This record gives sequence, C-alpha cells and structure tokens, in this order.
Amino acid sequence: MRIIYTILSSILATFFISAYAAPPRNLNLDQRGALQCPAWIQGEVDNPSFFIKKDKEAFSKQLRNVKLGERLPVGGQNNFAVYSLKGYGYGLRFRSSNLIMKVFSGVNNAAIGEAKALDAVGDLVASGTVKALGSKPAIIMRKKPGQPLYETQAYKAAREIVREKMRNQTYGLMCNEISTVATKKYVLHDDNNPANILVTMDGNAVKSVALVDYGPPQTYFVSKSVTKADVTVPLKSDQLESSSGEQKL
Repeated sequence: MRIIYTILSSILATFFISAYAAPPRNLNLDQRGALQCPAWIQGEVDNPSFFIKKDKEAFSKQLRNVKLGERLPVGGQNNFAVYSLKGYGYGLRFRSSNLIMKVFSGVNNAAIGEAKALDAVGDLVASGTVKALGSKPAIIMRKKPGQPLYETQAYKAAREIVREKMRNQTYGLMCNEISTVATKKYVLHDDNNPANILVTMDGNAVKSVALVDYGPPQTYFVSKSVTKADVTVPLKSDQLESSSGEQKL
C-alpha cells in the first residue's frame, strides 16, 4: 500500500512555485527506511476491511430519473465516463449546475471506497446503476465550484510575479482545506495534483479552494485522534532527498 505525503510543504511549494501544471511528486512512506506509516492513517479507502453492509450495497439499486447532461473530458483509471446532469430524482429537484456523475466500468473496491469516502465528507448525493448507460455503476455527487488555477483567466493573464503569489495562496488554502477535512471528516485527500484543486478567484486573489476526486489511490481513512499538526508536519530535508521519485509496491 502506498502512503503519500504530498501535502508536505517542502515538496509541494517547489511544484506550485516552479511548475504548477505538473502534479506533485509522490512519496512512499512504506519504502523510506526510517519512516513508518503514521499510526493515524488507517488505510486507503478501497481497503475492503472498512466496508460495512451499506457500503457493499452502494450499487445494488438503479438510479431513477437521471437526466444526463454533457459528457465531460475527465480521465481516471477507474472511470468509464463523467457527466454533468440536467437533473436527478423525482421532480428533477437538483439543478445541473449542482451535480456531477461519475460512471465506473464495474463494481469493485475502488468504486465502493470512493462512494464511502464521498459520503464521509458530505459530497455524495446517491449511488447506484444507470440504465441508460448499460446499468453501469455510478455515483452522483455535489459539484464543487471553481476550476484549476492554471485554467483561470486571471492566472493566464497575470505576470509571473503575480502568478507566484496566486500559487502560494492556492498552496496555503489547499493545506488548510486538506487538514480541515482530515480532522473533521477523517478522510485524508492526498492526490493533490493541480487538476484536483479547484479555486475561485476574486480578481487576482485566490478566494477559496475545493478538493475533488476522493477515489483511490492516495485517499485514506484516518483516525479520530488525528490533528492538523499530524497532517501538515514537514519532513526533514535529508529525508526528502533520500526519497525522490515515485515508488510503487
């Protein structure tokens, strides 16, 4: 199992300042010698030992009255497709701007784990199968506001000195949001490449950030004893130098 610490300031700051469009480097704590998996990290969200009966039945029913919108250009190793929705449920009570639907190729631990994680953080609306898509499993979730920083018009039009300020603002808000979710919802969002961090702007200032994509890998359930200091503690420079590059088990 990979345990990732992309929130570490000395790694992410480098990427946000020098190459924002590139995803941050992954660090594997299991393979770093002196460091062990922190006790407060319980495991990745697709670990079936976390699943209760409700989780295992997440895709057992058909989603009724799903009105598909646009198919979105979103990838992902577990995805079949991602759609905006024109409505869902009786009376189509949700507006299209408030929903997004992720469709999986099949029911597996990754799909169940993502549904469970989204439910834990309060973003899950419903899960089930979609008849119009060959009864494929899907999750309907609340659509988060914003877009990746490098896609905003403000960032594209700004001088480099202003872009650097925007990146630093994004980094600070991201760290705070990750640690807040971890300590209040007990889910650690650690897949923090720029496409998964949506920003809302106020002129040239980053007003807020939202986290998206709670699927595995790099999303973890954490213990209720976790603190913000646990989540944001940086590694020592010699530890960082000895762990460069992505490693996989």
